[in-house]
Amino acid sequence: MSAQGLLVEVKKNIPFRVYGKGPVIELFREMGLFVDKKMPLQVTDAFRSDESGEIVCEVTVEGKGKVSAALTNLKLDITHPLYRKVKNYRAEVVEELTQQEGDVNSSTFKMGDLYRKK
Repeated sequence: MSAQGLLVEVKKNIPFRVYGKGPVIELFREMGLFVDKKMPLQVTDAFRSDESGEIVCEVTVEGKGKVSAALTNLKLDITHPLYRKVKNYRAEVVEELTQQEGDVNSSTFKMGDLYRKK
């Protein structure tokens, strides 16, 4: 499925519950909000990044604080109808990024590597 097609489906399901991964959790913590990987977050909007073309979601926790996070850094419940499509999209993004970065070992690459401070 194309990123644009998935974006259309994501927008149809807004609002929906997700869980944050490392970079998203760090952003909330920098805002003074305690969030862990088991705390439900709410997607309130989604769009395509002009820079990377990735799907980016606006995410809030308990109606407080809002951050923008790549869909690849969010996890849906396994019971959500878009779970498999988002998981496949995440794998496609990783594959594409590892092909662009010839020096990155795809077997050890993780999405969080994109957001580490250099």
